[in-house]
Order: sequence, then C-alpha cells, then structure tokens
Amino acid sequence: MARFFSFEKSELELLLISIVFQVVAFFTILRVATGVAATSSSQAANSTSPPIIIPHNITSSVSIPNSTPQFVSPVGSTVSAGLILALLFVGANVVVIGFLAFLYRRKKMKLFSLLISLFLIFNVTELYFTFISGLSSWIPIGASFAALVITVLAAYRGSALITNVIALALALELGSCFPVLLQAPLNWIIPAVYAVFDVYAVYYGRMGKLVRDVARDEDQRQNSGSPLPTATSAIPQSADLSSSSSGNPAPSGRLSKWPDFGLLSIRLSGIEIGMADIAFYTMVPAVALLLDRLIAFFVVMVAVDVGILLSFTVFRKREISPGLPVPILLGLGALLVVSLVVK
Repeated sequence: MARFFSFEKSELELLLISIVFQVVAFFTILRVATGVAATSSSQAANSTSPPIIIPHNITSSVSIPNSTPQFVSPVGSTVSAGLILALLFVGANVVVIGFLAFLYRRKKMKLFSLLISLFLIFNVTELYFTFISGLSSWIPIGASFAALVITVLAAYRGSALITNVIALALALELGSCFPVLLQAPLNWIIPAVYAVFDVYAVYYGRMGKLVRDVARDEDQRQNSGSPLPTATSAIPQSADLSSSSSGNPAPSGRLSKWPDFGLLSIRLSGIEIGMADIAFYTMVPAVALLLDRLIAFFVVMVAVDVGILLSFTVFRKREISPGLPVPILLGLGALLVVSLVVK
C-alpha cells in the first residue's frame, strides 16, 4: 500500500513543472487583462493600465478586453458549434498522426517533426510575447527569431538538454495562450474532447502503435534494458523506451540526434511525456480563472495536480498511458462544481 502511493523522482518533477507553469499562466492572464495586447499600436502606446491586474478578493473575476487579438470561432460561440470545431481539430489530429506514421516507415519523420517544431516555436513564441508586451513592442518578433535559431542549432548539434528546455517553453507558452485564444466555450470544450480522445489514440489508434515503434527503435539504438514509463497524448508527442527491438538501423546524418517527435515530446529523468499534455495541465486552471473567478483557479489547479499524481498511480504498470483523461476531466469537474456551488 505504501508503494502504491509513492512516486518516482521524474513524476514529482512533472508535478513541480506543472505547478510552476500554472502559476506563470495565472500571472500571464492577469497581464493580458490589462489590455496591453491591443489591436492598435496607438492604443498600446497610450495605455495607462497597470502592469498587472490585481484581483480584490478570492471571488473576483478576470476578463480579457475585446481589444486583445483572439481566435474567433468560424462556427459561432454555442456549445454545439464548439463541439463541431473540436471534432474538426480531432480529425486533423488523426490525419497528422497517420502522416507521421507514413513518414516514420520511410525514415523521414525527423525532418518533418523539425519543420513542425520550427513552425510552432516561432508562432507560439510571437503570440505569447504579444500577449504580455503588446503588438507595438519589438519583443515578440525578437523572441520568436531567437527561439527559432536556438531550435535549429539544438537540432543540428544534437543538444538534448536545449531541445528539452525549448519544448518546455513551448508547453508553457501554449498553455498560457490557449485560454485567451480559444475563448468560451471552446476553451473548456477542447480540453474535454482531447481528454476523451486521448484514450482512443493511445490504446486503439495509430498513436499508440507509432509510439511503440519509435520506442523499440530507440531502445535498440541505446541498448537499454530498463523501460521508462510514458504518459502520452492524443497529439503524437511521446515515446516509451521498451526492451524490445524492431530491426531498424540507427539513423545517420545531421538530424541523427534530433528526437523523432521533436519539440512535441519532453523527456524527464524517468518518463517521456507529450508537450501538449503539459500545455493542457497549464491551460485548464487558467480557463477556470477566465470562466469563473479567482477561487476557481486555485481549486482547479489543485484538482489537475492531484489528477497528475493519480494518473501515475492508476497507470503505473502500463507500458504507455494516456496523460490527459484523469487530470483534465478532474479539473473540469472541479470547475463545474465551483461554478455551481460558489455564488
């Protein structure tokens, strides 16, 4: 029983990372609420808003000004329209997974994952720094190019540490931007839909098979006999190191040390987890802050973090496991309870 509730170093590392990212997302939302990310340069330049919104009490709500650049749903803002758009996202996800599997069989997945990684790190970094510094600032474009250059250097020099740090930064930026980008009701529908789809993708879809294939080839190359547990996501982002082999030769060339999934996966000391898993862990408490009030943020934050630990307990003996269902559904359930109980 004592072992059942004990946690490995890497699992506690993931919990600590999630807590830190959730706090950063909290202050990011408070910063965006000042209106600094105005659509007009003159608006941003003439703004006299404080550097950060300070809620007056635990029941205070936080809202994003209409001047903030946001994603506008092309199908409306109702729940049914949000579900339709979420299903379209899932469908696109399935296509990408299939394409990745196709490229992996032809040993071309590394280049494709690098291109995806460069696209993500440039655009997400620019968006994140626009939210916290404004469209009139030079910081967003400067940070984007810096992140782009660092990613290219890490890819071609085979720096696993730098690649991991960049992937963590990408998860933080995504998790902080998603609540503002998606708006209600998408910013709670998307996590719910992906949490459910994650189970199918890992256990029944191509995602699980692709993860196992990558893991077996990597294990063969590294000659390691000790498997690392893996938390995976519906987006192709993680690989488990198992003790089987597949016969694929070790890759050669400039990208030989670049991870197959690029910035879409993050390796801690004992596990490898999808980058978007951490982004969703970061996002859901911030969604609670925007949809409800300050107290909802803290309640949902605790629920998500407890869910992370529960996931490791429940799926401990699994070779690979879905990283989203328990934390995300627990967090959204907590948000629903708070919204109904706290008036």
